[in-house]
Amino acid sequence: MDSILLVAAIGVFLVVGWAGQRVERERRRVGEREPSGAGHRLSHYELAYLAGGPRRAINTALAVLATPGAVRVSRGSQVTPVHGVRPSPEPMEQAVLDALAAGPGGCRAGELRRELERHPALTALAGGLEARGLIVPEQAYGTAWRLRDRLKWITLGAAGYLVLLIVLDNLDLAGEETAFAGALFIAAVALVTGLVALAKQDRRLHNVTTREGRAVLVAARGHHPRGVRDPASLALAVGVPVALYGLQDAGDQALCDELSAGDPGGDCAGACGTHPGGDGATYGTDSYGGGDFGGSGGDSGGGSSCGSGCGSSCGGGSG
Repeated sequence: MDSILLVAAIGVFLVVGWAGQRVERERRRVGEREPSGAGHRLSHYELAYLAGGPRRAINTALAVLATPGAVRVSRGSQVTPVHGVRPSPEPMEQAVLDALAAGPGGCRAGELRRELERHPALTALAGGLEARGLIVPEQAYGTAWRLRDRLKWITLGAAGYLVLLIVLDNLDLAGEETAFAGALFIAAVALVTGLVALAKQDRRLHNVTTREGRAVLVAARGHHPRGVRDPASLALAVGVPVALYGLQDAGDQALCDELSAGDPGGDCAGACGTHPGGDGATYGTDSYGGGDFGGSGGDSGGGSSCGSGCGSSCGGGSG
């Protein structure tokens, strides 16, 4: 009996390890391909999407528009349009202006983010980055997620086997003490191995930025160091810093505070960070799921929980 339990424990450990390796191989096949070596000239909105997903791109547009007064940001994260502002050639900025124009009283920044998260301007940004191999296409990790689910069930099986060993020991059916102790130890290691692999893959599979995309961000941050502003244009002085590092680098602490009001995970509450997208995806991490080059937190939706868009009464506008 004791030798059977030991052999079974070894088998459980090997199956857990095999399942974890299958998930990792599939994830690497999709997201860790060798960089193409092609040069990538990205706009500040493409950099924003790559670094922080849809909401970082929206925050960048808000900062670029608010800095010269094209939109007004008041207490409580309320964003209102300014009469007579000219249309913008940038699709992201025009998307913000159009959304605000639909509700003359404006709306809170969090509501604006939620309303624009599926806007065609953002879809175009994502499509361009996917075409260049900088972010993983939607559903590309489908097989890896299915393998991850299989790993979960195998890990549960390892937990069940560990419980079985404990029950057998309590019933004095475990057999020789030395062999049983070895089986118990190996089963515990198998369970821990599975749990660690699950946690690791959860982080890695949510990071949709490819190896090449992360390399582009490293290069961009090297070319535009944090705290160094290029006054040559509004895009370089405000757009690029916010795109790469978050709202805290807008150069206006009051603006950062107002746009992050009601948003405990916002850039002004911490530092630049990984950003969870609307579907739980994260962007721009150099260490899967970890801090985004020296910070944590992200450009979360935030804002009021009442109301679903700029036209809602919660936002102060008319429908």
